[in-house]
Amino acid sequence: MIRRVFSMFLSVFLSAGYLEAGGPLIVTGSAAQNPGQAFVWNVSTPIRYTVDGGPLSVTPAGVTVIDNSQGLARVQSMFQNWQSVPTTSISYSYAGKITAPGLSSNGDVKTIQDFNAVMGTCNSGSQNPVIFDADGSLLRALGFDPLVIGFSGTCKLDPIAGHILTAFVFLNGEFQDGISDPTNKNYELTADQFDEAITHEMGHFSGLGHSQINLDLYQSGFAGNCPLDELAGLPLMFPVEFCQSRKSAGLPILAPDDVAWISKLYPNSTYASSFGTISGFIFFSDGITHVQGLNVIARRVDDPSTPVNESQRIASSVVSGFEFTGNPGQAITGDNTGGSSLGSRNPALIGYYEIPVTPGTYTVQTENIDASFTGGSSVGPLDPPALTYGAFEYWHPNESAFDDPSVKGSLVVQAGQKLSNINIILNQTPPRFDLFEDGEVQLRQPPFLFLGPRRLRFAEKLS
Repeated sequence: MIRRVFSMFLSVFLSAGYLEAGGPLIVTGSAAQNPGQAFVWNVSTPIRYTVDGGPLSVTPAGVTVIDNSQGLARVQSMFQNWQSVPTTSISYSYAGKITAPGLSSNGDVKTIQDFNAVMGTCNSGSQNPVIFDADGSLLRALGFDPLVIGFSGTCKLDPIAGHILTAFVFLNGEFQDGISDPTNKNYELTADQFDEAITHEMGHFSGLGHSQINLDLYQSGFAGNCPLDELAGLPLMFPVEFCQSRKSAGLPILAPDDVAWISKLYPNSTYASSFGTISGFIFFSDGITHVQGLNVIARRVDDPSTPVNESQRIASSVVSGFEFTGNPGQAITGDNTGGSSLGSRNPALIGYYEIPVTPGTYTVQTENIDASFTGGSSVGPLDPPALTYGAFEYWHPNESAFDDPSVKGSLVVQAGQKLSNINIILNQTPPRFDLFEDGEVQLRQPPFLFLGPRRLRFAEKLS
């Protein structure tokens, strides 16, 4: 049950069709001046947020455990985790207590009516509220699972300029009431665990999507006491929280991937001298067709002279096709004509990836997104994720559809350098049904030349 509690990250979006992109949270669509770019805040001035005027946490009997001043201090500290990254320009500023029509003058959000009034101001672009649900009652009244630690969302966007205009964060203070009563679904988190969960939500507030690195750690079933090297590289923006808190393990709150992406979205004057870029395309076995929805990870090559494993600790990622729409729209099935308003329609971006990295020597690999990462836990533009044949592969200089996918090539990246066309051709994916989309089946070569005794299965899906 502890793992289930840690896993209850929930990102709620007030407009449908948003893109979780393994880097940026949402990406501009065809209406934008620059389609396919991340939605970001205008950070020429600090992002101003308002905070609930009530306590952060109270007991079921109504006894205050964490008062408003303590809650406010923790909120400011959590935002500071992102603002303190030395290569980012993002900043935040406390703008006073939440205000809304009909809300008490002290700004305490207690009821559904209060919540709706506050969200009305967020939807109208008036304020960015941080809401305290001191005993979890508001969360339950909204119909959410009581095991949700917190959630966040964007309220208003500028689809032309590609700016986030307003957003909110919601904190379930029941996890901090000092009571552990599983029979009544009242679970307790340490202060570090709770604050890291909300800092994750503040990452979404800032425009970051989920990231998937060191997935084997999650799939192995760890629940607390995760190995330190892998925990160090596990992004705070991983879709679920299941390890011990990073702070309690003596690690920075943000992993290298978190630092890289908040810096890429909001670079300051030191970014160019601190990061380089690895980019390229992921292809099916034909070497022509782009693959959207695969996770692409750049890992620092381990230094055998150090006691730590840099390949597990220092890694950044993105999902292929992160700038392309997750739903281009089509009329054949009649269920999604028009498609999503978000993401570029430029087909040249379907398999494109771009990863910010600090200077060093790296490998690049692909992998499937975990099948359980759907809905509020989604990673990348496709939900549910695509499961692609031959998805796990390392890049090396002699890429082909017939190479050894376990062979690792290495890339040296210097500050300010942009390494492009680091392309990966997957092995053993099904052949395309129709090379030229003209109603005829065409094969590049006879099947016995490359498939041996197996039969071609034209009904296979490519993704």
